[in-house]
Amino acid sequence: MKYIKQDKRMTCLLIGFVSMLLCGVSDCLLSFMGEGGPYAVDKMVSMNISDVPLWYYQASFVIGIIAAVGYYLGASSVWSYAYDRLGAQTSRSLKAYSFGTTMMLIGIFGIHSICCLALMNVRAAVLSGVTAENIEKYFLPSSLHPFIIGTAWQTTADLISGIAFIILVCKGIINVRKEWIAVGPLCLYVICQALGTFLASVTDNSSFKHWLAGGESWGIAFMFMAVAAACRKYNKTNNGHTIIELQEETK
Repeated sequence: MKYIKQDKRMTCLLIGFVSMLLCGVSDCLLSFMGEGGPYAVDKMVSMNISDVPLWYYQASFVIGIIAAVGYYLGASSVWSYAYDRLGAQTSRSLKAYSFGTTMMLIGIFGIHSICCLALMNVRAAVLSGVTAENIEKYFLPSSLHPFIIGTAWQTTADLISGIAFIILVCKGIINVRKEWIAVGPLCLYVICQALGTFLASVTDNSSFKHWLAGGESWGIAFMFMAVAAACRKYNKTNNGHTIIELQEETK
């Protein structure tokens, strides 16, 4: 990850926070795949996908790419903060965080876009009059594979970076209250998924699942806010100096 200097971290974390809030909205838009049968693409996409406005996928596509830039700045700032806290060294948890966030960056920028394009292609096929059977036969390989690859890739990245964040907080390397873990990437994703499913079953309205589909991205946004809070505390304690600078001053 790129080392972000102390005086630029708060700005980068704020950019990352806003970017990932928007990315959560992008996730919500991407979750709309039509309602009701028949289904195609291994029963993942409804043939009523033509009822979903095209701008949902177009907006999701654009937001996903923009969010990748903000994510990179925010994640690099988290790494830089932890790196300073460790005395300009890395630990296994910080290395895991770096690896997981690099995977996530590729996922947000690349796989997210591929999934948007796949849905737009299936939507265009439905509007062209292609049947569900022919979509299964001819579109399935090119449409389903991005979802499979994307889901596996993002799940792996989520687990690695999310668990690493929890460890860094629990060990005090990221110096914030442990309550921040509850709104971190892993926990907030589970909360939003469970809440969306519960509300959908109680109200018989599936839209709750869609509007709460951005839990993972929103959790990353709040992770950036947690580190921003830690940075403020760190600045007050060390007058804005990094551990590297403090070590040089004591030599």
